[in-house]
Amino acid sequence: MSDEQNASTEDHPPLPLWVADLMPGGPGQGFLRKGRGHTLMHVARKKPILLVTFDNLSNVADTSPERVPWAFKFAQDLGISHLGVMAHVKAWYRDSDLIDQMQSLADEGFFEGYDRVVFAGTSMGGFAALAFAALAPGSHVLAFSPQTTLDTDIVPWESRFWSGRRQNWSLPLSDGAETIRDCGKVHVIYDPYNDLDTKHAERVQGDNVQHLRCFYANHKTPVFLRRMGALKSVMELGVLDELTPHRFYSLLRARRTLPWYRGGLAAYFERKDRPEMAKRVTTAFRAANRADAARSRPVTFAARRLSNDKRTIVTTMKNEGPFMLEWVAYNRAIGFTDFHIYTNDCADGTDAIALRLEELGLARHTVNRFREGQSPQRAALRKAYQLDDVRDSDWVICADCDEFLNISAGDGTLDDLFDAVGDTDAISFVWRTFGNGGVRAYRDDFILNQFHWAAPEVYHDKFRANGLKTLFRPCDAVTRMGVHRPKFDGEVGDFVWRDAGGQIMPDEYFKAGWAAHRNIATDHARLHHYAVRSADSFLVKRDRGRTNHIYIEQGLEYWADMNLSMVEDRSIAPRIPAMEAEFARLMEDPKLARLHKTAVDWHAGKVAALKSDPDWAAFQ
Repeated sequence: MSDEQNASTEDHPPLPLWVADLMPGGPGQGFLRKGRGHTLMHVARKKPILLVTFDNLSNVADTSPERVPWAFKFAQDLGISHLGVMAHVKAWYRDSDLIDQMQSLADEGFFEGYDRVVFAGTSMGGFAALAFAALAPGSHVLAFSPQTTLDTDIVPWESRFWSGRRQNWSLPLSDGAETIRDCGKVHVIYDPYNDLDTKHAERVQGDNVQHLRCFYANHKTPVFLRRMGALKSVMELGVLDELTPHRFYSLLRARRTLPWYRGGLAAYFERKDRPEMAKRVTTAFRAANRADAARSRPVTFAARRLSNDKRTIVTTMKNEGPFMLEWVAYNRAIGFTDFHIYTNDCADGTDAIALRLEELGLARHTVNRFREGQSPQRAALRKAYQLDDVRDSDWVICADCDEFLNISAGDGTLDDLFDAVGDTDAISFVWRTFGNGGVRAYRDDFILNQFHWAAPEVYHDKFRANGLKTLFRPCDAVTRMGVHRPKFDGEVGDFVWRDAGGQIMPDEYFKAGWAAHRNIATDHARLHHYAVRSADSFLVKRDRGRTNHIYIEQGLEYWADMNLSMVEDRSIAPRIPAMEAEFARLMEDPKLARLHKTAVDWHAGKVAALKSDPDWAAFQ
């Protein structure tokens, strides 16, 4: 295209759609009549049906040359004639000149030339549809969220639309509840939970009136119907005299996949002071949408990519206060965004630190409730996987405060890991168990700076040292969240599960398995497990008790299995500066710094108290 042609295109705005019909030589007949506050545009087409529409308030400010009346494209696609009234002012069609023009059309027999005439509009346009339908006796009406009038003597309770209430309501055709007496079918579509819209709808009565309730649409029923893909069908059925309550409510079933509907229903229960029902609505909505997506998706789960970029850790803690901020800082530095921290019976302020993190918007804290004899960790995981913000995460993992994911791919971030492993719905990491490396005394220093001695890269002599943890995408196939892996009760579909080397995990892991198989790959990541820390800190851990196998003591056998210090491993060192920077940012909060010091002091005091007991001293 030449420069002159480019300039010509830019100088001339796009033409409105009706030009193709009304231009010389075009297929349509009709007229365009522009007044001060309104424009009438008529296109006659072959089918003997006329749709008369009135613009809503949202169109008033549109002065673009390509503007067309409401539902123009719909009428064009259906091949029916269209009389569109475009409003240029917020006058609620209370314009004597417009009323005279419309009356003249009626007197000239304009409406009588059609087998079927349908007046339609929404809100302000819905009022006009009800009002002006009187000019064509026997015509039909589709009124979405209409006002019947804004005459304050008739509807003193109407508090909206200040500019409309100021208009001249003594003009003819001012009460839509009175003008529909001689009409054919009148469909009033509204949200019964919008009090003011409902009052207007209840004013429209008669044997020819059909109320269609569009639940939780608020005052925007056409937008609500369009979002669920039902507006065109409702309009077409109404125009062709085929709109029945059965058909309408069948179409309305599509709302169950609409976030708007979920929000409206949840808000309803909140207003009724039933927050648990509001949560259940949200949970059920998410689950149904996931199920629908899974049924309709022709690609693998691995091809699914959510947009929220949430990477969530669910953890249980008891008396981990001195170590938890290092752990949070490290995981934030490598790319985790959300933490759900469950605590129970903490004496060192772990719960207070978790609560402060929640106040700062960095975590969510829950006091863990569970039955006597129940595993605290499993109880927490069962509850966590019912939470929307866990189920809506891109990725989620159960990880403990003594576990640090060491990613060797790229710069050591989760994004680097995902790029290296490739499309997958789950990634399993093998523990590399670190012992105390001869560190007996507790001191307030980073775990990653103190312990560098671990089991060999490949080590199968101790079964406890080969545990794995799994980062996975919540989806409909995963019914529960386990300590070591996602759990499945039924069909897994095409769920893709890889190890940290990108290899597909064996099928048997879909049924059971907490430990790594002998050929598992660790090319891109390993989960460093500092299970014992210093000898002093292990005393506190043993005193605390276990979060999972609560009846199995963390005694000498556990120490022998987990205190593995055969090979030096400092591979996590490149991750430490980013962790330290994040830790420093956390400690800028005075309250968090104070709570951390309190936990450190408690831990040191607890060590001293335990070591003063002869039995504990002998154990150490």
